[in-house]
Amino acid sequence: MANNINFTKSLATAASANNIALSQSPGTGAILINGAAATSGVATIDAVTATNNAVGRRVIITSGGNDSGITFTVTGTNGSGNIVSDTFAGASGGAAQSNIDFVTVTGIVQSGSVATTLTAGTNGVGSSPWITWNWRLSPPINIGAAVELVSGAVNYTVQYTYDDPNNLPPGVNFPLAFNTILLNQAATADSTLSTPFIATRVLINSGTGVIRCRFVQAGVG
Repeated sequence: MANNINFTKSLATAASANNIALSQSPGTGAILINGAAATSGVATIDAVTATNNAVGRRVIITSGGNDSGITFTVTGTNGSGNIVSDTFAGASGGAAQSNIDFVTVTGIVQSGSVATTLTAGTNGVGSSPWITWNWRLSPPINIGAAVELVSGAVNYTVQYTYDDPNNLPPGVNFPLAFNTILLNQAATADSTLSTPFIATRVLINSGTGVIRCRFVQAGVG
Protein backbone atom coordinates (compact mmCIF):
# COMPACT_ATOMS: atom_id res chain seq x y z
CA MET A 1 0.00 0.00 0.00
CA ALA A 2 1.04 3.60 -0.48
CA ASN A 3 0.63 6.77 1.52
CA ASN A 4 -1.28 9.26 -0.62
CA ILE A 5 -1.65 12.89 0.52
CA ASN A 6 -3.58 15.50 -1.42
CA PHE A 7 -3.88 19.21 -0.86
CA THR A 8 -5.12 22.25 -2.74
CA LYS A 9 -3.24 25.55 -2.94
CA SER A 10 -5.02 28.64 -4.14
CA LEU A 11 -3.93 32.22 -4.66
CA ALA A 12 -7.32 33.55 -5.61
CA THR A 13 -6.58 37.20 -4.81
CA ALA A 14 -4.33 39.22 -7.08
CA ALA A 15 -0.98 40.14 -5.59
CA SER A 16 -0.46 43.74 -4.50
CA ALA A 17 2.68 45.66 -3.69
CA ASN A 18 0.95 48.00 -1.23
CA ASN A 19 -1.98 46.12 0.30
CA ILE A 20 -0.34 45.83 3.74
CA ALA A 21 1.17 49.29 4.31
CA LEU A 22 1.05 52.29 2.03
CA SER A 23 4.17 54.21 1.09
CA GLN A 24 5.59 56.14 4.04
CA SER A 25 8.84 57.36 5.58
CA PRO A 26 8.86 55.94 9.12
CA GLY A 27 12.54 56.42 9.97
CA THR A 28 13.12 54.15 12.95
CA GLY A 29 9.48 53.88 14.01
CA ALA A 30 7.23 50.89 13.48
CA ILE A 31 5.58 50.72 10.08
CA LEU A 32 1.89 51.62 10.09
CA ILE A 33 -0.33 48.76 8.85
CA ASN A 34 -2.77 50.85 6.82
CA GLY A 35 -2.95 49.37 3.32
CA ALA A 36 -5.97 48.19 1.34
CA ALA A 37 -5.93 44.78 3.07
CA ALA A 38 -5.69 46.27 6.57
CA THR A 39 -8.44 46.65 9.17
CA SER A 40 -7.67 48.02 12.64
CA GLY A 41 -3.95 47.50 12.16
CA VAL A 42 -4.14 43.90 10.89
CA ALA A 43 -3.63 43.07 7.21
CA THR A 44 -5.40 39.93 5.95
CA ILE A 45 -3.49 38.61 2.95
CA ASP A 46 -5.46 35.43 2.21
CA ALA A 47 -8.99 35.00 3.52
CA VAL A 48 -10.77 31.65 3.77
CA THR A 49 -13.22 31.17 0.90
CA ALA A 50 -14.92 28.21 -0.80
CA THR A 51 -11.77 27.61 -2.90
CA ASN A 52 -9.02 29.15 -0.77
CA ASN A 53 -7.74 27.51 2.42
CA ALA A 54 -5.81 30.66 3.41
CA VAL A 55 -2.41 29.00 3.39
CA GLY A 56 -0.62 32.33 2.95
CA ARG A 57 1.99 33.94 0.75
CA ARG A 58 5.21 35.92 0.98
CA VAL A 59 5.40 39.51 2.20
CA ILE A 60 7.42 42.01 0.16
CA ILE A 61 8.86 45.30 1.39
CA THR A 62 9.77 47.75 -1.36
CA SER A 63 12.28 50.44 -0.45
CA GLY A 64 12.48 53.79 -2.20
CA GLY A 65 16.09 54.20 -1.07
CA ASN A 66 18.94 51.98 0.09
CA ASP A 67 17.76 49.85 3.03
CA SER A 68 20.17 46.96 2.45
CA GLY A 69 21.95 47.70 5.72
CA ILE A 70 18.89 47.09 7.92
CA THR A 71 16.53 44.19 8.53
CA PHE A 72 12.76 43.99 8.71
CA THR A 73 10.87 41.72 11.11
CA VAL A 74 7.37 40.79 9.98
CA THR A 75 4.95 39.30 12.52
CA GLY A 76 1.57 37.72 11.85
CA THR A 77 -0.12 34.33 11.52
CA ASN A 78 0.23 31.38 9.16
CA GLY A 79 -2.30 29.03 7.59
CA SER A 80 -2.68 27.10 10.85
CA GLY A 81 -3.46 30.24 12.82
CA ASN A 82 -0.12 30.11 14.67
CA ILE A 83 1.83 33.29 15.38
CA VAL A 84 4.94 33.46 13.18
CA SER A 85 7.66 36.01 12.47
CA ASP A 86 10.43 36.37 9.93
CA THR A 87 13.46 38.68 9.75
CA PHE A 88 15.07 39.48 6.42
CA ALA A 89 17.36 42.11 4.91
CA GLY A 90 16.00 45.15 3.14
CA ALA A 91 16.66 46.05 -0.48
CA SER A 92 18.20 49.02 -2.26
CA GLY A 93 15.63 50.73 -4.46
CA GLY A 94 13.65 47.50 -4.88
CA ALA A 95 11.70 44.74 -3.13
CA ALA A 96 12.84 42.33 -0.41
CA GLN A 97 10.81 39.15 0.14
CA SER A 98 10.07 37.23 3.34
CA ASN A 99 11.27 33.65 3.71
CA ILE A 100 7.96 32.28 5.02
CA ASP A 101 4.25 32.68 4.22
CA PHE A 102 1.80 34.87 6.09
CA VAL A 103 -2.00 34.81 6.17
CA THR A 104 -2.18 37.94 8.31
CA VAL A 105 0.36 40.62 9.16
CA THR A 106 0.12 42.34 12.54
CA GLY A 107 3.42 44.21 12.64
CA ILE A 108 6.53 45.23 10.71
CA VAL A 109 9.56 46.62 12.56
CA GLN A 110 12.92 47.64 11.11
CA SER A 111 16.32 47.52 12.79
CA GLY A 112 17.43 51.01 11.74
CA SER A 113 16.38 54.23 10.07
CA VAL A 114 14.70 53.78 6.68
CA ALA A 115 16.35 55.74 3.87
CA THR A 116 13.24 57.24 2.24
CA THR A 117 9.85 55.55 1.75
CA LEU A 118 8.52 52.02 2.16
CA THR A 119 5.68 50.02 0.66
CA ALA A 120 4.71 46.68 2.21
CA GLY A 121 2.54 44.19 0.37
CA THR A 122 2.45 40.73 -1.19
CA ASN A 123 3.46 39.09 -4.43
CA GLY A 124 2.35 35.94 -6.25
CA VAL A 125 4.67 33.61 -4.30
CA GLY A 126 3.26 31.17 -1.74
CA SER A 127 3.79 27.60 -0.62
CA SER A 128 1.90 24.66 0.83
CA PRO A 129 2.68 23.37 4.33
CA TRP A 130 5.61 20.96 4.53
CA ILE A 131 4.66 17.26 4.40
CA THR A 132 7.07 14.97 6.28
CA TRP A 133 8.00 11.45 5.15
CA ASN A 134 9.42 8.21 6.55
CA TRP A 135 12.92 8.60 5.08
CA ARG A 136 14.33 5.68 7.10
CA LEU A 137 12.67 3.10 4.83
CA SER A 138 14.88 0.66 2.93
CA PRO A 139 15.39 0.46 -0.07
CA PRO A 140 15.54 4.13 -1.20
CA ILE A 141 12.63 6.38 -0.28
CA ASN A 142 10.83 6.17 -3.68
CA ILE A 143 8.17 8.89 -3.71
CA GLY A 144 6.09 9.80 -6.73
CA ALA A 145 4.84 13.39 -7.09
CA ALA A 146 2.04 14.56 -9.38
CA VAL A 147 0.79 18.14 -9.58
CA GLU A 148 -2.53 18.81 -11.28
CA LEU A 149 -3.40 22.25 -12.61
CA VAL A 150 -7.07 22.46 -11.59
CA SER A 151 -7.84 25.99 -12.74
CA GLY A 152 -6.24 29.30 -13.64
CA ALA A 153 -2.65 29.87 -14.71
CA VAL A 154 -0.02 28.92 -12.12
CA ASN A 155 3.74 28.45 -12.28
CA TYR A 156 4.94 26.03 -9.57
CA THR A 157 7.92 24.05 -8.25
CA VAL A 158 8.06 20.95 -6.01
CA GLN A 159 10.59 21.46 -3.22
CA TYR A 160 12.20 19.14 -0.66
CA THR A 161 14.27 19.68 2.49
CA TYR A 162 16.64 17.76 4.76
CA ASP A 163 15.40 19.73 7.79
CA ASP A 164 12.57 18.57 10.02
CA PRO A 165 10.03 21.44 9.83
CA ASN A 166 8.73 20.47 13.29
CA ASN A 167 12.16 20.23 14.93
CA LEU A 168 14.57 22.74 13.46
CA PRO A 169 18.15 22.83 14.80
CA PRO A 170 19.35 25.84 16.84
CA GLY A 171 19.89 28.91 14.68
CA VAL A 172 17.73 27.63 11.81
CA ASN A 173 14.53 29.64 11.43
CA PHE A 174 13.01 27.84 8.45
CA PRO A 175 13.77 24.67 6.43
CA LEU A 176 16.35 24.97 3.67
CA ALA A 177 14.48 24.16 0.45
CA PHE A 178 15.92 22.56 -2.70
CA ASN A 179 14.48 22.50 -6.23
CA THR A 180 15.42 19.64 -8.55
CA ILE A 181 12.13 18.18 -9.84
CA LEU A 182 9.07 19.77 -11.45
CA LEU A 183 10.89 23.10 -11.60
CA ASN A 184 8.94 26.13 -12.91
CA GLN A 185 6.08 24.04 -14.32
CA ALA A 186 2.92 25.61 -15.79
CA ALA A 187 0.84 22.50 -16.54
CA THR A 188 -0.07 19.13 -15.00
CA ALA A 189 3.12 17.07 -14.55
CA ASP A 190 4.70 14.29 -12.48
CA SER A 191 8.13 13.06 -11.39
CA THR A 192 9.88 10.88 -8.76
CA LEU A 193 12.18 11.35 -5.78
CA SER A 194 14.52 8.59 -4.55
CA THR A 195 17.19 10.42 -2.53
CA PRO A 196 16.47 10.42 1.24
CA PHE A 197 14.98 13.69 2.50
CA ILE A 198 12.58 14.66 5.28
CA ALA A 199 9.78 16.79 3.81
CA THR A 200 8.28 18.12 0.58
CA ARG A 201 6.03 21.00 -0.42
CA VAL A 202 4.81 22.84 -3.50
CA LEU A 203 5.87 26.42 -4.16
CA ILE A 204 3.74 28.69 -6.36
CA ASN A 205 6.13 31.00 -8.15
CA SER A 206 3.50 33.16 -9.83
CA GLY A 207 -0.03 33.18 -11.16
CA THR A 208 -3.57 32.92 -9.90
CA GLY A 209 -5.36 29.60 -9.70
CA VAL A 210 -5.61 26.23 -7.97
CA ILE A 211 -3.24 23.25 -8.09
CA ARG A 212 -3.63 19.84 -6.46
CA CYS A 213 -0.57 17.76 -5.54
CA ARG A 214 -0.44 14.01 -4.88
CA PHE A 215 2.55 12.37 -3.18
CA VAL A 216 2.73 8.55 -3.01
CA GLN A 217 5.46 6.76 -1.02
CA ALA A 218 6.28 3.13 -1.77
CA GLY A 219 6.58 0.61 1.04
CA VAL A 220 4.19 2.34 3.47
CA GLY A 221 1.10 0.37 4.37
